[in-house]
Amino acid sequence: MKASGEGQAKARIHRLDWHGEGRWLAVLATVTALELGWWALCWRAGIAPAPRFGTYLALTIAALVVALALRMSFRPSAERASWPVLLLATFLIALGASLFLPLKYAIPGQVPFWLDTPLAIGERQLFGTDPWLLANRLFGWALVPVDRVYGLWLPAQSLALFSVILLPASPAKSRALVAYSLAWFLLGVVAAVLCASVGPIFYDRLLGGHQFAGLSERLGSGAWMVRGEADAMWASFASGRAGLVAGISAMPSLHVAISFWIWLALRDLAQRLAPFALAYAIFIWFASVQLGWHYVSDGIAGLFGIVAMWWLAERIVECGSRRTASA
Repeated sequence: MKASGEGQAKARIHRLDWHGEGRWLAVLATVTALELGWWALCWRAGIAPAPRFGTYLALTIAALVVALALRMSFRPSAERASWPVLLLATFLIALGASLFLPLKYAIPGQVPFWLDTPLAIGERQLFGTDPWLLANRLFGWALVPVDRVYGLWLPAQSLALFSVILLPASPAKSRALVAYSLAWFLLGVVAAVLCASVGPIFYDRLLGGHQFAGLSERLGSGAWMVRGEADAMWASFASGRAGLVAGISAMPSLHVAISFWIWLALRDLAQRLAPFALAYAIFIWFASVQLGWHYVSDGIAGLFGIVAMWWLAERIVECGSRRTASA
């Protein structure tokens, strides 16, 4: 009787755990399905390439393995998410990531890049000069390390994502992952199409002239990561052949949005690390301007965007909790 009672208790815990995980997994699956449908329309119209699912699945698995290894090293006995949850999340994230690049590549096929001129003129009038010049005057001496640290953003955010996914089910975890899923779609796809822009680094290549010639010259002084990626992205755009690095979009800044998402998530889930995450988010915003990837406005939009996603995620999780309590 005792063994039977323990078995029923474990089954109830498992159902509750899966239900708690199911909230954010359902949002992630919905967002991935929307991305898949959007990509199918763009692919049929001939403006989006095929997704590189195998490549992104390998990268996603690698991120999961690293995050799991770190967790086992520092907290070997700590409770974590179940394997079904981890495997399903890994598949959905890999699929969504593989669709994101083709969707970015398809932006100019849907809406021409239109926002750069008003942003460049507006910020030049507001700051008295181009903001990248102000950033360079302050930290031009650190251009090389800024370039390298900024270039490691993707593995950094991937590690943060899977560190959150590995945590046991909780409302805070659900809110963080719902916000993350919404951000990549609503900010990275929907808002990127509506606010189509290329950023300072591509301004002269797109519109002609030499307004940002000084930026190109400055980046030639050792910022080989940003120059290499920018050249590959432009070559893909100009040739019409999508490579592994392709798709141009500046507004809003996903780099800034997701960096501040890391801070918001750690503020609830690992408070001791939150100050470091906030410093990192501010650095990414500043570096995105110094390196010419973004206007200051792109970071503002990314910051307010992720705050909106966080608020929406909280409403979604609270609604799910009320339904569970009334069931």
